[in-house]
Amino acid sequence: MTKNLLLLKDKSVLLAEDDTITRTEMAGILEMLFKSVYSAHDGEKAYQLYEDKAPDIILTDIKMPKMDGLNLIRKIRQNNYDIPIILLTSFADKEFLLDASNLSIDGYLVKPIELEKLTYTLCKALQRIHNDVEIVPLGKQLFYNSATKELYLDGSIVVLGAKEHQLLLLLIENRHRTVTKEEIEKELWPFDAVSNSAIKKLILRIRQKIKLDIIVSVRGIGYRLDTRKTPR
Repeated sequence: MTKNLLLLKDKSVLLAEDDTITRTEMAGILEMLFKSVYSAHDGEKAYQLYEDKAPDIILTDIKMPKMDGLNLIRKIRQNNYDIPIILLTSFADKEFLLDASNLSIDGYLVKPIELEKLTYTLCKALQRIHNDVEIVPLGKQLFYNSATKELYLDGSIVVLGAKEHQLLLLLIENRHRTVTKEEIEKELWPFDAVSNSAIKKLILRIRQKIKLDIIVSVRGIGYRLDTRKTPR
């Protein structure tokens, strides 16, 4: 679950929902998952926000004033078939949902909406167009998001110094082999001569921050990531 939620951290979402209570509650949840959340109480406002803010994903109710959800989707799909759209509904009308499926929606959620179902549907929809985003598992609840260049431990960002981040990224990009000390020196200090102790201190600081001993020292050669026990 944590790995999937990282896909949302740097994304924006547009929520179109006419019910004030439902919209407020859902917006509060979405704000914990997304970088930016835009809310609209009717279809016309939602389309305006879509054009102005260019969100990464849309959640829209079916019944709304001025422009309902299906007409909102039709208008968006005239020029954009890439953006993921999820339909919110209180209805189980098969005919209604069949009409919606013809508009290339990425899923629908029946209200009241469960958090687990919401996050699963959001992640699945985004993965359709963001297959290039790689979430690299490094250990239990430890992931690196290559899109945002951020390291997460238990869902929280681990703050790394510039050299720490540079070294960790070098190890991640070469995680299936040992990175030599010479390679590390060339990458991190291309114009300076450094001692072995400088690299060791850098490794120690990273280990202390991630609280996991996943950086292995290969005597006389360099360092590598221990990926044997990482989640798949």
